[in-house]
Amino acid sequence: MSVPRLIGFCFSFLLAFFLLAAISFVLVRPTLKEVRSEVQNEWQTFLREVRDRNDLLPGLVEAVRGFEPGQGKLAEKLLEARLISMRSTDPDAIVRSVDEIEQYLRRIERLTQSNPDIVQYRPFAVYWDRVLKISRRISLTRMAYNSTGSQYNRLLAVFPQNLFTSIFGFVPINNYPVIRAIGED
Repeated sequence: MSVPRLIGFCFSFLLAFFLLAAISFVLVRPTLKEVRSEVQNEWQTFLREVRDRNDLLPGLVEAVRGFEPGQGKLAEKLLEARLISMRSTDPDAIVRSVDEIEQYLRRIERLTQSNPDIVQYRPFAVYWDRVLKISRRISLTRMAYNSTGSQYNRLLAVFPQNLFTSIFGFVPINNYPVIRAIGED
């Protein structure tokens, strides 16, 4: 086989491969757009749930302080983590602060186990029940986000269309492992 003919064969092979990759991307692009939109909606739902819980935390902190004044440090840390999640636009920072809030809420949960009278304290009980419900929803929306995000990332990784995905703005998203929500055993 002569060199010009070999070059022509290689060029034809590369052109056919490029064409196959482009067709593959065009076929999967609507699915990518749909799944990416679903991931974005689930992230917004997660943020809404986090905001709802954040709105309850000052009341919960005041109720804890009213019943157990010695828990001031815990209350301060909880409110600091709340501020981070409220002010940040970085998803990683938001998730870190949500995880930190969960840790502080677990400490409050341990307080309720060691001192059952706090659950009978009406101001605490009202906020605590609402925080527990929202924390469960946060956990569920985070699991849904991770599931859809994993599906989206798998679609991005398929060869040969993965050669085009990042060029057209389809980039992998982070998954955020779900930690056990308060109130769950």
